[in-house]
Amino acid sequence: MDMAMQNRFLESDIPYGKLAKLGISKEKTLSMPKDLLETFLSGKVTPLIQTHIKSQSGTLYEVPLKLQLIQDRAGNIKLMTYPVRKDIVSDIALNNDEKDRLRQGEILRKEIKEDGVRRMQFIQLDYETKSLIKRNVSNLRLPEQIAQMEKINDIQLGMNQKEAIKEGKPIELEVGHEKVSVGVDLKEPQGFKIVKGDMAEWDRQQKIKYDRANEGFMGYVLTDQNRWEYQQVVDNLQHKETKHEVKEEQKPTTGMKL
Repeated sequence: MDMAMQNRFLESDIPYGKLAKLGISKEKTLSMPKDLLETFLSGKVTPLIQTHIKSQSGTLYEVPLKLQLIQDRAGNIKLMTYPVRKDIVSDIALNNDEKDRLRQGEILRKEIKEDGVRRMQFIQLDYETKSLIKRNVSNLRLPEQIAQMEKINDIQLGMNQKEAIKEGKPIELEVGHEKVSVGVDLKEPQGFKIVKGDMAEWDRQQKIKYDRANEGFMGYVLTDQNRWEYQQVVDNLQHKETKHEVKEEQKPTTGMKL
């Protein structure tokens, strides 16, 4: 039922120079645990990674964040980062209702002006980091993805169902004798996901279950022996103290586009 993996990246596509700005050398990148490296190269959002960012004053800060490789319609590869935040931080005009909808797992479809150009974008909240993930609607090629899904599963969606998907709303379908849910998910490389199960299963998969009472976050950390280990990364209190120091190197909406 899964769509074929699209937008998969090769080792030669890895932007080593940009990763180096995060304290991750080529050697360290290639020594990542297999599941972490495969997730990164697939175009999905990675688990948390402990990075080291140097401010303009030369101070080095530990910043836990997630990585994602994306490709625009022109074929340009970009490295996106989603740092851990205490709450939603955005330089785009989001009202309280929109922020609440994001916290509840909805995906917004909103026209945003960036670099002097207005574009329609999807906006999704990463629950664990509180960072916003944004993608241009046109880059997702949703009509093509819907048509491909219809062909593979020999089904025909109604006009209202197609419009709901294009608005960023997931829908539930019956394929054969199975219920499936489909919709936009910006954590996926193609920005589109098919889940076996009803909408309750869709919601369950969308929301990361982690210990909210724990001040720390689990993620991948490079040890002094240059080995990657899965352990607790920087806690909330330390992040609170450092996030303002590194903001000069970050876009306040979705982190850095390196």
